Amino acid sequence: MAQLSPSSRQLKQLRARAGISIREVAHALGMEYGSSYQHYEDRFKRPFLPLDLVMKLIPILGKGGVQPAELYALAGLDASGEPPALPAIDAEDSDQSADGRIKIKEIDLRTVKSVADKTLQNVVLWHLPISFMRSYTTAPADQLRIVSVIGDSMEPLLIPGQRLLVDIEDRVLSPPGIFVLRDGNGFSIKRVQIIPRAEPARVKIQSENTKYEAYECSLEEADIQGRVIAQWRWL
Repeated sequence: MAQLSPSSRQLKQLRARAGISIREVAHALGMEYGSSYQHYEDRFKRPFLPLDLVMKLIPILGKGGVQPAELYALAGLDASGEPPALPAIDAEDSDQSADGRIKIKEIDLRTVKSVADKTLQNVVLWHLPISFMRSYTTAPADQLRIVSVIGDSMEPLLIPGQRLLVDIEDRVLSPPGIFVLRDGNGFSIKRVQIIPRAEPARVKIQSENTKYEAYECSLEEADIQGRVIAQWRWL
């Protein structure tokens, strides 16, 4: 079993030092339940915390004397909020190009059997500046996928053919968000939230398009494949 993230342990220490309770932090973050935030202190396994969370915590814990640099470090960034300098990469199959760009696979949800398949061959690669990407996510390249929206169930927020960036290792539904899930015989993109105190765990799945009704199912049936963390669209 994966060990608790060192960043999680450090976050707990910083919050305690600031003299702020878990419930107070969760409320300041706009989370309904303290357990939604507590996940990042007690159950988070990845090396670094999400940058968007860290950015929200800076003013909250700052009131208790915690410095921004201490929180930036939890997202793998230096005191200025920038990623540390990276060495040149020579390997052809590396996730990072020698010119400082990160390589992310684009996959077709209509043809793959698993979004998390890391052995995919002959896929389109996006080459994006690593300094830009690290401003938004600390996830490694092999943990990210680019997918296209299929169907109109998420209109007007997401439109058919629009590209999305998915973190395939982020399958925890706290906080709620937009996820790729295996719905019946294929994949779909929906809003998903956990239903509090349900045993066994159940989720509510919603579309943005009001033509489609929300429904509930077990967490296992939802088969979460990853969290949508970014979108690209033409203006």
